[in-house]
Amino acid sequence: MVINVRNEIGGFDYAGSRDSGVKIREALKTNLEKGDKVTLDFVGMTGVSHSFADEIVGILVRAYGVDLIKNKLMLNNATAEIKSLLNLVIRESRKISA
Repeated sequence: MVINVRNEIGGFDYAGSRDSGVKIREALKTNLEKGDKVTLDFVGMTGVSHSFADEIVGILVRAYGVDLIKNKLMLNNATAEIKSLLNLVIRESRKISA
């Protein structure tokens, strides 16, 4: 499954709120729980906030562990800044869930 982040947040090029990530997290959760691989496509996105990143991956890492995310979640078209922020949130969430 591929989730186009920009489409899911209403066509904006920056995702700044937790609310904008809820639908994406729910879709991720449903598919990851089934064992499906999911790709988040950040095409056309200039950035995301820490809150948004925590909503879409941090909560899942705290609930299911980092291995599920590492093995089943892929990123397309993410800028270096988006990747860096997602990795930061994953590291922070690992500490909380440990």
